[in-house]
Amino acid sequence: MDEIIKLEDLKSALKSLKKGFDGAKDDLDRDGVIQRFEFTFELLWKVIQKYAKYKGIELASPRDAFRVAGDLGVINDPNVWFEFLKDRNLTTHLYSEEDAIRIFSHIPNFITETEKVISKIVV
Repeated sequence: MDEIIKLEDLKSALKSLKKGFDGAKDDLDRDGVIQRFEFTFELLWKVIQKYAKYKGIELASPRDAFRVAGDLGVINDPNVWFEFLKDRNLTTHLYSEEDAIRIFSHIPNFITETEKVISKIVV
């Protein structure tokens, strides 16, 4: 049951991310969207972690989660997710205007890939 609740939380976070991205008009909006990206990313990898546990696999990190998700057929290409992980790590350690613009430009692809994950997770 907890896995289902987390999936609903992820769907809600993704909806909020989409809404923020679609309505972003300036740097402040962009920064808020990037924060929503961070939150959604964290929920996503934790959903994958719980899904793997449901399948009998213990995971300790996002990188492991994306590798295993590839093995389980939940994601097509773990390398795409490793790039999103790099973006998430940039947002938590060093924040520059250049990084913000680059990360923001990746968000539409993140949204699309996250929707694919949600459609493939069945508990």
